[in-house]
Amino acid sequence: MWTPDPSIIITAEMKAAEKRASTEAAVNAERQRRILAGTVIDGVHVTGRDEDALNLTNLALVAQLRIAGGDMTTPTVYRDGNNVDHELTPPQMLALWQQSAEYVSALYEASWSIKAMDPLPEDVTDDELWPG
Repeated sequence: MWTPDPSIIITAEMKAAEKRASTEAAVNAERQRRILAGTVIDGVHVTGRDEDALNLTNLALVAQLRIAGGDMTTPTVYRDGNNVDHELTPPQMLALWQQSAEYVSALYEASWSIKAMDPLPEDVTDDELWPG
């Protein structure tokens, strides 16, 4: 009687593990897509491209320095993801940066929650699974 080589047998557990890994990779890709697309905060479209995030972080640092020096009014021009200029005071700039960081954190938390689901959802791009 012929016995198959065990190294070529694909078990149901192996298929399930492969499907889970594929879905988890799709969750990561969807999270990254949403980070890059960004969100609108108080009428300002903030995107998550590396250069945009670095710019916003640097502007928030300047805002903190201004606030620490008692300057609450000097505006900074921030060009958003729709190429619209916004004149923001130091407190507004700092709030924009903080809310942007909170949005990205919420996306990470959502991705972890999705990956913990059993069974995993079929459509990981469903807006119901992600923060708005």
